[in-house]
Amino acid sequence: MTMQTHRAPARIRGALVTALGLVLAGAAFLAARPSWSKAQQTQYSPAQQKQEQGQVIKVEVNTVTVPVTVRKSAGGFVKGLPKSAFHITEDGEEQEVLLFSQEAVPTRIAIVLDISGSVRTEWGTIKATTKKFATNLKPDDQFALVTFNIDFRLKMDWGNKTDRLDDVLTSIYPKDNTNLWDAIYVVANDVFKGITEKKAMIIMSDGLDNNSTISYKDALAAAVHSEAAIYVVSKTQAVRQAYIDDMAQAGYYSGIPEQEFVQADLALRKLAYETGGRVLYPNNFGQLDNVYADVDEELRNQYTLGYVSTNAVKDGSYRKIEVAVDAPGAMVSARPGYYAPNLLPSSKK
Repeated sequence: MTMQTHRAPARIRGALVTALGLVLAGAAFLAARPSWSKAQQTQYSPAQQKQEQGQVIKVEVNTVTVPVTVRKSAGGFVKGLPKSAFHITEDGEEQEVLLFSQEAVPTRIAIVLDISGSVRTEWGTIKATTKKFATNLKPDDQFALVTFNIDFRLKMDWGNKTDRLDDVLTSIYPKDNTNLWDAIYVVANDVFKGITEKKAMIIMSDGLDNNSTISYKDALAAAVHSEAAIYVVSKTQAVRQAYIDDMAQAGYYSGIPEQEFVQADLALRKLAYETGGRVLYPNNFGQLDNVYADVDEELRNQYTLGYVSTNAVKDGSYRKIEVAVDAPGAMVSARPGYYAPNLLPSSKK
């Protein structure tokens, strides 16, 4: 286990960026890791390599992978669809589905825990369910454990050993405010840096950011760039109702207008939608087992599609993705877009 401590990032992150969600839900998978598991992975085929005067000329191919969930309108997942049933467009142009899998693939899962003062009364439940989730991961999966309040801490680096997890969680004492956008920004840019496997970020929080130096816009952009599906276990709805009743007397949400809870909920929904994840709403963190099971089932039943973009320009622009499926009454869920690689020379002012 590797432990690292970081102060919450400032808008000019400097050495923190170069050196290296809100909530919780779970996921597990099994299958051999495909070589095309990373969206926008650079691949070189023998046909694309030519030898001229002792030098190998390599042609880069922009491969985009898209996890897709297909549900029945009456509930449950649509399974067993062939590759031919799926259709993908990028910026309105049809793309050929070249890579296809119906099996769950090994996944890197960042467990991101809010340890601000507002979760103190439920920390015991959060510890128990987090340990249970990590212990039940499949051998090929790996997790990292991150905590945040006014600081960001990488408590456990990538791995699948859980022998020290109990000690790590027991050493945590929830306190201070909630730097949610800071945490998402750092996990997306630093914790997932260099990770090529399928990625998921599971955030457990009351959903209210009140101290970040990173803006929501920047955190959202970083999350989309990371290509990690974000699952947010949010108590914004439950907390809002508690605030209306008597929670304000405890001092955790004193002076916060109700509209801020609504805005926080909309921000979380957009974050999940743009990354192909979901927001889940337990009334209390004692329901985390059910939430973990929901997310785990979804990730196990996803199809993974891959295509080589017909747009070969590597300009860093956002490309809109739409996925359709030939299955009557089916509901399709997938991330709505991605950022192309940016290999254009930067302009100097």
